Amino acid sequence: MPRGNGRAGPFLAPCRARAYTGAVKERSEGTTLVFVPSGDLGEAECARVEALAAERKAKAAVLDLSEATYLSSQGVGILLALQSRLAALKCLLILAAPTPLVRRILHQAGLAGLLPVHPTLEAALASTSGR
Repeated sequence: MPRGNGRAGPFLAPCRARAYTGAVKERSEGTTLVFVPSGDLGEAECARVEALAAERKAKAAVLDLSEATYLSSQGVGILLALQSRLAALKCLLILAAPTPLVRRILHQAGLAGLLPVHPTLEAALASTSGR
């Protein structure tokens, strides 16, 4: 979405509907979707999470970041855009098990205060009980 300078802002990164080509594992735990992206988190993963959450009417989407090697500034924007799009679907975005580098980036970017971040996948899944 363009801002005054005509470029996309970092917090308005679009989730473009396009064919998914990234490496991500996915599964369902009741009304919760679990995604395990590997490598750098990008738009393709975002589009995939959003599409499946809408299709399956998920109450929560957990991103297990234990295999994510890096989170770029674009990835930070993508997570914020994804959170907004999932909220419109009444689906909560939850981050789980970030690697030490990704955890540091989440804290530096201020996302740790905006999104639920759990140290393990099990803790993230436990937080969804009753949803």
